[in-house]
Amino acid sequence: MTEKIQLMCSDIDGTLLNAKRDIAPETAAAVNKLPQDFPIILASSRMPSAMYYLQEKIGRLGSPIISYNGGLVLDGKGNKLYSQTVSLDFLETVIQHQQNYDYNISTYCTDTWRTAKSDYWTLREIRSTRVEPVYTPLNEHVAVLKAIDEQPHKIMCMGSPKALDSLIALLREKHGNEAHFYRSKDVYVEITPKNIDKSSALATLIDKNYGLKLSDVIAFGDNFNDTTMIKNVGLGIAVANAAQEVKDVADYVSKYTNKEHAVAKAIEEFLV
Repeated sequence: MTEKIQLMCSDIDGTLLNAKRDIAPETAAAVNKLPQDFPIILASSRMPSAMYYLQEKIGRLGSPIISYNGGLVLDGKGNKLYSQTVSLDFLETVIQHQQNYDYNISTYCTDTWRTAKSDYWTLREIRSTRVEPVYTPLNEHVAVLKAIDEQPHKIMCMGSPKALDSLIALLREKHGNEAHFYRSKDVYVEITPKNIDKSSALATLIDKNYGLKLSDVIAFGDNFNDTTMIKNVGLGIAVANAAQEVKDVADYVSKYTNKEHAVAKAIEEFLV
């Protein structure tokens, strides 16, 4: 095992998962070669419930998680260690804008996904994450969240690039720097609180839970929301399909993509 590395952290989609968006047998086998008490933290834009079944497949169910790109950090018992949300006024602006377009609005509050109807986008997310939403009409959405004193950890909008471009322009004009907009694809925009990232969330989590520093960590990632984490850890690894920005800050760029089990092969090379 590489000297000083005492914990592994990995992004999920595009990094840890294979072409079927699942844990490959090769990845599970590589993880099984590590000591059972070697911590593995999953860090994702996903909600907690969309991560638990993946933890189970790598034998780490009950480990802490970093959800919503760092907006929500849970310890192994599901207690909140860190939580940042987007305001309901912000959500109201999104809902009002959507009236002139036709895109899906989904909110994620702690571990509940709410959306208005079962459309193409909703069904796609159900298949990808294995989580079912709570169907909530858009005109009731804000009132429902007010009633339970919740605010979104993430708002996701899915639809035409033109509609989402218009939405981002309006939000920046009306709400300034209140939130961060992450465009994983032209048809997706994920909206999260401004001052969060996986790196700072990971630093907080491992200090509180393990007494470790980022220099003690090996981390894997592929996209822009992984950049600071890959840059700041002791050994940051970009998979071959990673964005160039991630590759530029990585300590090591894998020859393999997520579909070629890049994480498994790096575990074999650096940790076993």
